[in-house]
Amino acid sequence: MYYFGTDGIRNNAEKLLQQRVPFLLGKALSKNAYKIIIARDVRESSLDIEKQLCLGLLEGEAKIYLAGVLPTPALAYTAQVEDADFAVMITASHNPPEFNGLKVFGKSGKKLPLDVEEKLDKALFDLAQEFSSLTEIGAQKDATIGMDDVSADVLTVDETAGPLKITPTKEHRIRVIEGAEFLYATHVKKMFPRFDGTKVRLDCAYGCFAELAKRIFESLGAIVTAEHDSKDGSRVNVECGSTHIDKFVARVGKDEIGFAFDGDGDRVLAVVDGKVYDGDAILLAISTLYRIQGKLKKKMVVGTELTNSRLQRELAFGNTALLRVPVGDKYILDALKAENCVLGGEKSGHIIMLDKGNTGDGVVTALTLLEVKKTIGSLPTFTPYPMLNLNLPTSNPTEYAKSDEFKTKLSAATTLFSKYGRFVVRPSGTEPLLRVTFECFSFDEQPIFAKLQKLFEIK
Repeated sequence: MYYFGTDGIRNNAEKLLQQRVPFLLGKALSKNAYKIIIARDVRESSLDIEKQLCLGLLEGEAKIYLAGVLPTPALAYTAQVEDADFAVMITASHNPPEFNGLKVFGKSGKKLPLDVEEKLDKALFDLAQEFSSLTEIGAQKDATIGMDDVSADVLTVDETAGPLKITPTKEHRIRVIEGAEFLYATHVKKMFPRFDGTKVRLDCAYGCFAELAKRIFESLGAIVTAEHDSKDGSRVNVECGSTHIDKFVARVGKDEIGFAFDGDGDRVLAVVDGKVYDGDAILLAISTLYRIQGKLKKKMVVGTELTNSRLQRELAFGNTALLRVPVGDKYILDALKAENCVLGGEKSGHIIMLDKGNTGDGVVTALTLLEVKKTIGSLPTFTPYPMLNLNLPTSNPTEYAKSDEFKTKLSAATTLFSKYGRFVVRPSGTEPLLRVTFECFSFDEQPIFAKLQKLFEIK
């Protein structure tokens, strides 16, 4: 696909705006929807992207609802409650502040099926050809509505707020939703028991769960210490959050369990007993709980090609199979539905529990881990096989993977080390990188990793 990667559209924010991608997406969606809900993360570019998206949507007949700054799972839940035709989350998830993107949800907040996403990608490409001149798009913009008329911030909603409110703006087809955070928090708290006295440390990554995550945990009785818990678009994910968890590990006390979110809140990594508890460990823990609760009727958990093989072995001890799919939550979701399963996820901490929601949710995943600990007394220990992750910078990852230069390096690496483990090669869906992963089935991995780094010229 030309625009969509493993998790929506993502690029440098300035490039997205210059290429009018939000406008084109809005125009494409406006042809197929009556009701669209839009939310955004804290990035400084998100408001401009929201405005451009609205301009595209106004080309059609869609009713537009602005939910302001929300975590991605809160938008998905709001779209479900409001029975929206589409929902668009403006976010670059775990990426640095200079990036941004657009995640598109379908009917009632559900992830788009792959075939629908492919059709939308083609529609975007065709519109880009049609509107290749920026001057022509500028004329469309000026003829529609002024930028200042298409967006309004939503006031912060606290625990005393009332039910969801929808307020018209100056442009009657654009309305502002108030109370979505309160609605989402109320929904989440109903799913869990109390965790009175449990000590929790949160790294909110200066993102969408800043402030909200702490309120939810405290309302369930946890004793919470929160870090990076203000919304700051200039610092989101910078040396904090789930992508920089090593620094967080050192700050989590022995009597605490730590949770590090990403910028838009759809993933989480944990810190347990002074060690990182990644998505594979989280899947093991939740599968243990679900077996006890009778929810793993299919005896299967969905992972990706990057899921550690140690999880496959641990699941087998519980008479449960691991189904691998390509990296990307959309592939996990498709497999869950196709196989009638309830649990799947990625090493990154993007966990999907279909009994609890339609998409990944960092707070729900974290609370479920607390429920595991409360139910069985402790979290399962998990010692993964060592994995080396190499990121090869290249302007075109897909083409570089086909090049003679890369094929020669991979062939040499495979000849030397395939008997010691397995290789996974994949173009990044969100960055200009070709990712090479080697999972070593020996715990004497350092000499092998050093030779691989030299072979692929990683310094």
